[in-house]
Amino acid sequence: MKKYVFQLIADITKAHLPALAERENLNLTFEQEMEIIENYATGTNTPPSLSVECGITTDQFPPQDQLDEEEIKQIIDALKSMLLSRNICVDMPDEIPLHFAYPIFVNLLNREAWYFPTGNLHIDFCTGYAPECELGKYCHCLKYWEGGKEEI
Repeated sequence: MKKYVFQLIADITKAHLPALAERENLNLTFEQEMEIIENYATGTNTPPSLSVECGITTDQFPPQDQLDEEEIKQIIDALKSMLLSRNICVDMPDEIPLHFAYPIFVNLLNREAWYFPTGNLHIDFCTGYAPECELGKYCHCLKYWEGGKEEI
């Protein structure tokens, strides 16, 4: 499996966007930047999925039960790096075990590939509705839904 994981990480690395300084056509006007943000906020001109944009499909990722902890960590780190190259920041609580985080990271490829050339898209998986949160028992909002153990 190690050879396959190595190849998968190489494919993920190929999906990186060039560094900001190396990208062409970034001379956007203020109006163009605001149009990008408005499109995101209204769901207009929705881009294809990250999978389509990156050329990597979720089918390429092995089931987590076939990977050891180190391989999962390497794949997650590679995905985080690729997402950062696309100005997408992923924030997940530190206490989430890698085996729980792995499918969540892989499923990010099914999300829309919004790209903000001069800003970031921040994904924290929190909708504020803990009962249906992707993070399950690791959701930080869960304590408020289960009786308000602390005040917000």
